[in-house]
Amino acid sequence: MIESLSTIVSFSLIIGGLISIIFPIAPSIPTVWFGIFIYGASHRYLGVNQQFLMVVTLIALATIILDYTLSRGGVQKLKAGPWGILGAVLGGAVGTFFGPFGTYLAGPIIGAIVAELLRGRDRVYSYQSGNYTIIAFMGGTVIKLVAALGMIGLFLLRLQHQL
Repeated sequence: MIESLSTIVSFSLIIGGLISIIFPIAPSIPTVWFGIFIYGASHRYLGVNQQFLMVVTLIALATIILDYTLSRGGVQKLKAGPWGILGAVLGGAVGTFFGPFGTYLAGPIIGAIVAELLRGRDRVYSYQSGNYTIIAFMGGTVIKLVAALGMIGLFLLRLQHQL
C-alpha cells in the first residue's frame, strides 16, 4: 500500500516538475529530482539504487548551477540590468495567468521594460534590456527542459529493468 502511494506521489512530483518548466510555479529540476528520490527511497532502492540517484543528483546540481551562471552572466553580458532581471521574473510570474505566451514572451519582456523605465533608464536601453532578458530567460528554460527530460528518461529506462 505504501509503495503504491509513494509511486503516485513520486510520479506526481516528476510530472509537476516538468510542468514547472513551462509554468514556473515551483523549482522544476529539484521537484523532478525529489520525485525520483522519493521513488528510490520508498522502494528500498531496488531498481533505482543509490549510485543511480548520485548520477541524477549530479545532473540536477549541474543544471541548477549552469542555469544560474548562464542566466546571470548572459543577462549581464547582454547589458540588462538588475532591474530588468527583476522585472522579467515578475513579468513572467504575472504572465503565467495568461498562458505560455504570457509566461515566456509577453510577461518577461513587458516586465523588464517597465522595470528599467521605472528605474529611470531611457526607452532604447529599456527595450534592449527587455529583449536581452527574454533571450537569457528562454535559454535557461531550454537547459532545464533538456536536463529534466534526460533525468526522466534515465529514470524510466532504469525502471524498465526493474519491471
